[in-house]
Amino acid sequence: MLAEVHAIQSVLPYREDFSCAETTVPGLCFWMVLLPRRVIYVGLALASAAALKPSLWQAARSGPAAASFASQKAALLHFSGLAMIFVPLWWIPFTDLEAQFSKVAPALLLGALCAALGAMLWLMPLRAWRQWLFGNGLFLPLTLAAIFALPEFTDAASFLWGGNQVLTWLTFAAVGHVLLLFHAEVTSLPEERIFALNDFAVQVGNTCSGIEGIALIALFVAGYALLSVGTLRMKPYWLLLFPIAVLLSWVFNVLRISVLIWLGANVSPKLAVDGFHSYAGWLLFSLLAFGVLAIVHNMDFFHERTAGPAARTGPPLAADPLFARIVPFILFMISGTLTPLIWETPADGYPLRVAAMLLGLALFWPALKTFKWQAGPLDWLTGGAVAALWLWTAPEAAAAAGAPDPFWIACRLLGTVLLVPVIEELFFRAYVLERIAGSPAAAPWRALAGLAVSSLLFAALHDRWLAGALAGAAFGLLYLRSRRPGGAVQAHMLANAVIAAAALAAGDFGLI
Repeated sequence: MLAEVHAIQSVLPYREDFSCAETTVPGLCFWMVLLPRRVIYVGLALASAAALKPSLWQAARSGPAAASFASQKAALLHFSGLAMIFVPLWWIPFTDLEAQFSKVAPALLLGALCAALGAMLWLMPLRAWRQWLFGNGLFLPLTLAAIFALPEFTDAASFLWGGNQVLTWLTFAAVGHVLLLFHAEVTSLPEERIFALNDFAVQVGNTCSGIEGIALIALFVAGYALLSVGTLRMKPYWLLLFPIAVLLSWVFNVLRISVLIWLGANVSPKLAVDGFHSYAGWLLFSLLAFGVLAIVHNMDFFHERTAGPAARTGPPLAADPLFARIVPFILFMISGTLTPLIWETPADGYPLRVAAMLLGLALFWPALKTFKWQAGPLDWLTGGAVAALWLWTAPEAAAAAGAPDPFWIACRLLGTVLLVPVIEELFFRAYVLERIAGSPAAAPWRALAGLAVSSLLFAALHDRWLAGALAGAAFGLLYLRSRRPGGAVQAHMLANAVIAAAALAAGDFGLI
């Protein structure tokens, strides 16, 4: 889902030569532009609901299994919908899209509907979805509808606040006090809500009020409470934790703006605008959401008394092989969103990424020890071939800007040669490919589909799509040969080691 949404966003009208306001149906256009984000919200909500309350899955599990042909028809419907989205955008130039958007919009909407319906039926048959969604009353349907309509709720909240004027002024005043605490000589223009420091100016507009973050955290905390009815003490949760979480969301937003001004004035305007401004809000929301979960799970004050200890189901988290395949990769990707917050050149923050990778692997060491890591000559030969392909297709080296410091080089080599191959192969091959391919006795088309999807996702992480996709396919074939990660991991390690050696020899660290 994430890969497809990213692909759609890459071709949809987010470019400077297109404006929804210039189309004949601007309201519909703006709504459609937000559609990929709504899909992400709903997908994450479904995953969170299943993780936080596994009993919700029981209704679906108890339903009849889908017929073997049903998933094939659903897959065809899904990919046909994607084609309906892409084909009109390939036919019509972006320069003509504003004038012809009303003609394209029906095909885009119908394609989105077919893609979504096909994806749902591909996962479960319609009867299982009905049992799962309504097996616990109206909670799940209403929650998913509310999450889908989150932008409308944000606009409604903005209207109730008088166009966010009251909250925006409170935010402006609070940012001013925070800057004064740090003795920053800030020039402020209250009439226009502008702060200026060292020739760097920021206007606190209505979108900076923090209302979107408040709406997000309120919906998250409320959804978690509804999922946990019967296990949470609702009075302290709603009267204490809920208002604190909402208040902290606003406080974090005030701190975000204050740090943005300080960074732009004292470090780098580019880092403040292009990095921190783009990522800090989502990072702070994620930290606050995880903080709420940590407090609730670790404080008996918020839990109803039970007759005895809760029964543990499944292995401990650190020994769970499924989490071991996924969580280190998630930490690796999160670290990639942190580096633009701190470094103007994100590559300079690679030591932080190494620390995140080491943490992810260390947390799941009990599970990792159970995997089969053996490899053979074919795996090593494949790794050498991938290295040769990568070096052969490498672009011409740019002019050297000075050698990095030894510590950065050591971290880069550690991450590239040892850590990244383990994390990426566990996720792309041992998880994505394995989940789609199914058991070795499954239909061959499933293995081909898994190989294609995992290779394309792998390629999306690399600057050179074609070489990345071919490398992913090679590693995927090694995995399918044994259904063990060891061969693909060692091939990936050898390939990266050869590439790293070439980078060291040439002084061209862009190769890795």
